[in-house]
Amino acid sequence: MTDRIRVLHVDDDTAIVEAATSALEQAHCGITVETETSVADGLERLDSGTFGCVVAGYELPEQTGVEFLDAVRKRAPDLPFVLFASEGSEAAASDAISAGVTEYIRADGGAEPYARLAHTVVDAVERTADDIEYTQSTRRERAIEELHSTARAFMRATTADAVAQITVDTARTILNMPANGVHFADGERLYPVAWTEQVEEFLGTPPVFEAGESLAWQAFETGEAKVHDDITSVPGRYNPETDIRSEIILPLGDHGVLLVGSCETGAFDETDVTLAQTLSVHATAALNRLDRDHQLREEREFIDQALDTLDDLFYVVDTDGSLRRWNERIPEVTGYSDDEIDGMSVSEFFPGDEHETIASAIHETRSGGRVTVEAEVLTADGERIPYEFSGTRLTDTDGAVSGTVGIGRDISQHRAYEQQLERQNERLNEFTSIVSHDLRNPLTIAEGNLELAREECDSDALDTVSRAHERMRALIDDLLSFARAGETATDLETVALADIVEECWQSVEDEQATLVVEDDRQIRADTAKLRRLLSNLIRNSVEHGSAGAQMSADGDADQRGGGVTVRIGVIEELDQHGFYVADDGPGIPEDDRQQAFEAGYSTGESGTGFGLKIVQRIAEVHGWTVTATESEAGGARFEVTGLDPA
Repeated sequence: MTDRIRVLHVDDDTAIVEAATSALEQAHCGITVETETSVADGLERLDSGTFGCVVAGYELPEQTGVEFLDAVRKRAPDLPFVLFASEGSEAAASDAISAGVTEYIRADGGAEPYARLAHTVVDAVERTADDIEYTQSTRRERAIEELHSTARAFMRATTADAVAQITVDTARTILNMPANGVHFADGERLYPVAWTEQVEEFLGTPPVFEAGESLAWQAFETGEAKVHDDITSVPGRYNPETDIRSEIILPLGDHGVLLVGSCETGAFDETDVTLAQTLSVHATAALNRLDRDHQLREEREFIDQALDTLDDLFYVVDTDGSLRRWNERIPEVTGYSDDEIDGMSVSEFFPGDEHETIASAIHETRSGGRVTVEAEVLTADGERIPYEFSGTRLTDTDGAVSGTVGIGRDISQHRAYEQQLERQNERLNEFTSIVSHDLRNPLTIAEGNLELAREECDSDALDTVSRAHERMRALIDDLLSFARAGETATDLETVALADIVEECWQSVEDEQATLVVEDDRQIRADTAKLRRLLSNLIRNSVEHGSAGAQMSADGDADQRGGGVTVRIGVIEELDQHGFYVADDGPGIPEDDRQQAFEAGYSTGESGTGFGLKIVQRIAEVHGWTVTATESEAGGARFEVTGLDPA
């Protein structure tokens, strides 16, 4: 039952009005009766408020009740209207029914007509409310169905302007809202994008709303939907002189607003608002999708651009062995077009003798972790190019393997370099063979004959020959070390500096020398070569750093003394990383420090001049740099830098 019923009773017969009012209020505690005595006053009262039913007499001043009914129907076609006539005829009843009266009741006949009137009013109001609710429900369901079908149009839209136009057309045709438009946000303003013809009739071209100057901006800024039954009483409206009275303002996320207007006060009911909100949700979702699509396109273009700048091959292999994605480098290297690559399997990029290697690598990648393999790419012209491929598996959101992603790096230069090194090492091996065999053998014979000569005679000249033999043997040993020092450092491993230094110190023959290891660090190096480098530097410090010794700067000396202190430490500066070997001996004159690393340079009679040259060569094959400078104690300090940070 309807809780509150507001009834307008228009009649100039006071007795009938009072009796009817009493009967109505007794029949329903929620009924409120308002009265007027003329049609003009009744229409004015009707325009100023909302009523659930109109009761009118037949004989009214200036007009009949039927004429009043006609005027009411023009304003409110569904409003219940009861003609309660004190006098009447069958003709009057027929006219009333033809005009669409809800009920025709004669007022004469005691109390019964008033009770019947009360029952009729309550029943008509409730029946009309049910009809309106049913009509609204049916309309809402039909509109929602049509809105959902419109969602497909939203999904097909490829631009924001297209979404705006679909929104406007849907509000006009499906929701029966002929005056509507969409404004998009652009910084601190809302500008019109799409609107109906009726909007243009009311306003001309819709205005641009600057920040803070309209109801539309308020709704957009707060993100809250606004429904105004009469905007003339709402502060902050954009145009105080507008003909628009009712308005629905619905934010479209951070994209803009949907505006729906009407020149009638209270034009939009709850169903209208609900349907408009449903439409705004679809429009907002479509705009959000376009934003996401735009962001994804930008990200993909950025990634594609970044991948295309690589000199390496980038590829994604599908589970069926076809290429799903690749960078521009692949068609450049292989000579195949993108269209051709799109239809090729991975195996077609390799010669037959590499197929098993590639298939095995892909299988291993999908089964485990990262895999690196070398194979030759076969171009469209039949050229074979060596590449190193590093790949790892791809998985989907469920963890299932969805493919393989990887990088291919051209190792042609690396292969050529390796071959060059092999040839170089072959020449070095040939040289060392000559030195160790063809030179040592005659020297051994000469030394043997010297011993025989000593048995036959005693001469100082034989001592001179012996010293010459010793120098020749030292030269041969240093030449071999120098040659081997130039070989590539291939057997790299990580070792502790302090451990290698301790091993080298064991071969120091001077018991008065002192070793101090001030710091330690890890070094990745060819251990044998690093050991030789440190041995040469330490022996140089011990033999030439002793008090009174003459410096030869090559690992040899004529005089030997004791008491030298050798310090080993770490260099960790902003742009330099390495280690040093320093002593407290006489040091190297500044003018001689660069020359000290030249082959054959020596200040002593017995020096070969290869000691520090070997150190320099070993440093170079590791990518390091060695320099001579002065220690804090005024002695020699050799710095080896270019190592990775500790």
